[in-house]
Amino acid sequence: MSDTLGILGVGHLASYVVAGLRNAGDKRHILLSPRGKETAERLQVQHDCEIVTDNQTLVDRCDTLLIAVRPAQLESLLKPLNFRPNQLLISCAAGVSLAQLKPRTAPALVVRTLPLACAEFGVGAVPLYPCNDSASSLLSKLGELIVFEDEAKFELASTAACMNGWIYDFLDQLSGWFANQGLSPEQARALVTQQVSGATALASARPEITLSEISTSIATEGTFTKTGLDLLREKKAMEPWKEACEVIQKALRESGK
Repeated sequence: MSDTLGILGVGHLASYVVAGLRNAGDKRHILLSPRGKETAERLQVQHDCEIVTDNQTLVDRCDTLLIAVRPAQLESLLKPLNFRPNQLLISCAAGVSLAQLKPRTAPALVVRTLPLACAEFGVGAVPLYPCNDSASSLLSKLGELIVFEDEAKFELASTAACMNGWIYDFLDQLSGWFANQGLSPEQARALVTQQVSGATALASARPEITLSEISTSIATEGTFTKTGLDLLREKKAMEPWKEACEVIQKALRESGK
């Protein structure tokens, strides 16, 4: 039973977590709650999962549980369930603190995470609070595990998760511009996404160099890169991104009260 993972709430998040685990070669038995019938049936066929009849049966059969519902659905999900000591609950409910979770999940141990959609392919940040060996072993299959030493810092990872979603709209704007210049949509998308992929790969490969130093080393005097960067800075193009982060961080603080 210790190798069995139970997932409470079967929607988009559960889909990419299950796919990510299977793509990483994880063959553990995975039980799915009946909530989200269509998605659960698809995961059952595609990724060899088992759908249980009710949530309490899932809880009774698993030592490790992933809570994969929206914060607004959390109370109705957890209220009727009975957990036991030595169970590990991994909550993906954004903005819901451990102080809020523990009374609803006692006597089980609960930790927090927030994997991104790209976890299906084993990439992207996977935050964890607090440190837990079993949770780390599971979640590290889904991307770059980042363990936080306090919950306030973990909440910054929740803001970053929102930022991840904004990036797609940014990429769409850029690829749309290139398509309007005559590239095919496929060429424009590949050009933009690969440029960003290359930039992040370089940043990851050279952690000893600050991101600003990398930018400065490329955008040198007389280059077209610096001409464009100077315009972006003049227009304060980066400021709205920081402001959006502030808005999300404030909303998360309010939701945790």
